[in-house]
This record gives sequence, C-alpha cells and structure tokens, in this order.
Amino acid sequence: MARLGLDSEAGRAADQSFHATILEATGNELLVSLSASIAAAVRWTTFFKYRAGAPRDPVVEHQALFEAIARSDGPGARAATETLVELARQDTERAMALSAGIENMSVK
Repeated sequence: MARLGLDSEAGRAADQSFHATILEATGNELLVSLSASIAAAVRWTTFFKYRAGAPRDPVVEHQALFEAIARSDGPGARAATETLVELARQDTERAMALSAGIENMSVK
C-alpha cells in the first residue's frame, strides 16, 4: 500500500487486503461476516476522496496499527484503529465539502 499508493487500483487492493486480514485474524464471526461491507465502505470512500482531490496519505496510521498488532498490544491496536477511523471520517467530510464546493468546512 505504501509503495503503490491509494490512487492506484493495486494500492487500493493492498489496503483492502490489509483490512480483510485484520478482520479475519480477530476470529470474531460477526466482524468477519461484515468484511465485505467494510471493504466496500473503505473502497468507495477512498475512491471518493481521491476523486474529490482531498487525499491524505493514511499509511502512517496503517503502519501504527500494524505495529501495535505485531507487538500484541491490544490497547495500542484499538487506539490506532480509532485514530484511523476518525481520520477517515474527517477526510471523507472534507472530500464531501470539496465536492459540494463548500470552502473552509469545519471538521471536528
């Protein structure tokens, strides 16, 4: 993902694989069953953000999550996940504002 970038199909596929692998590794049947829905949401919001011209490179946050998981640091992985989700929400709101032509939208 870092090498290919999310503006490429291959980079987006790597992102999808990252998320799917994490969901499968949880062993949580509910999360695994939601994997396709989560993948669709990630795929479309990423595509939308790049199309709107509001990309922010989320590799740093993905790396933090990966490293927390590799250390078996549950609280750290949770915090990294929460950061990743929150920044994705902010990025999507920013992209929506740009797409709608709204300038200086306040993002919480």
